[in-house]
Amino acid sequence: MLPTATKSTLEPPPPIHGQPMPLRLGVTSTPSRLSLLRVALVIAAILFALAGAFGVNQRAKAIGDVRTASAQLLALQDIQVRVVHADAIASSSYLRSGQEDPAQRTAYLDEIAKAGDGLVAVSSAANEADIEELSQASRLLGAYVGLVEQARANNRQGFPVGATYQRQANGIVSNTDPNAPDIVSSLRTVEASQRDQINASLATAHRAGLWLVLTGLLLLALLVAASVWLSRTFRRLINIPIAAAIVITLLVLIFGGITQARSISDVDDAVDSQLLSADSAAQARSAGFEAKSQEALTLINRGNGAANEANWQRSNDVVTQLLGGELGSDDSLSADAHDAYTSYRDAHVEIRGLDDGGNWDRAVAASLGSESTPNGIDAVVAFDGFDSSVGKIVTGEGSDASTLIDHAVSPLRALRNIVFIAGLAIAALAALGCGQRLREYR
Repeated sequence: MLPTATKSTLEPPPPIHGQPMPLRLGVTSTPSRLSLLRVALVIAAILFALAGAFGVNQRAKAIGDVRTASAQLLALQDIQVRVVHADAIASSSYLRSGQEDPAQRTAYLDEIAKAGDGLVAVSSAANEADIEELSQASRLLGAYVGLVEQARANNRQGFPVGATYQRQANGIVSNTDPNAPDIVSSLRTVEASQRDQINASLATAHRAGLWLVLTGLLLLALLVAASVWLSRTFRRLINIPIAAAIVITLLVLIFGGITQARSISDVDDAVDSQLLSADSAAQARSAGFEAKSQEALTLINRGNGAANEANWQRSNDVVTQLLGGELGSDDSLSADAHDAYTSYRDAHVEIRGLDDGGNWDRAVAASLGSESTPNGIDAVVAFDGFDSSVGKIVTGEGSDASTLIDHAVSPLRALRNIVFIAGLAIAALAALGCGQRLREYR
């Protein structure tokens, strides 16, 4: 009999479990870290070159938009002044009962022609909404001229209906009816649009400066961190290319920050000082001519001019308020404008006193400057003094504002190129600095 099997006393060997080999990721090696650092620094430097130059260019462009809108605003106000001046001439000429002053007629035609040319010029640089308002102003100007000619023709023949045409003409220039379009309202709408554009462009210019600062600080932080890491890793006190890149970045940030700050400060000053003064003076001048027109219309209506006198008071309030503030840096011109208008206002009070007292002929003579008021004021001379002073303020302050804004743009164009070139140079230095350490492994 074969023997039976027995259970072995030997235990099977324990299973062999493989021990995983430690994985060495490539990014943990010093050469790999150097390579990644080089890529990161180069990208940051190029980003600084592109974004920094873009930001500086955007600031320059925004300031250029401020300059364009400012010029457009002053041009619009010049048109408005010319229109209301022409109306003041036409209204005063009507009081002469057909005895026109040839010089006044020439001045009227000149103002109308320049207003028309101005409307064409500003329309070429206007947006769609503004073009609609300017087109309406142009159409109304044509209608106004037609009514003035009808008033003039009837007045020369002694027909009273001429006064109606003259009143209608004045209503086309300016009126208080919200449903009746007028030239001044259309122009003021576009002027408000230009003021909004100036403020929006200024805000854009301020924001655009952040591109250079933020990307520059990011690049500087990376360069400093890279310098510290390289110093600790390689036991070298300084990496010359990286140190040079840090110095260049600092210099660009300091120089760029100062240049941008000066530019935006100059523009802010130009807008808040010179342009504001020119704007206020132009509004005062326009309101003054509107008052002169209403004075003449009050006399034309002979006893029925209460509405015109109310309009004179409204225009007078505008002039008085604006003259009460600062109108430019030339205090003597501001004082002259204030004193001249005060004399005219006093003369107007006397003219109204003559008219209301039944002495219409003398009131007309005083209004036209043919004779002085009872207190010896020449109303025309006084008003012309006011017009001359505020006109000089508008011209001088507007010119100064334009010059300051122009000067603010020029340095930014140079800075834009400097930032771009510096950014590329920093990228090259960063690559060179990391490359020096990488070569030690080869």
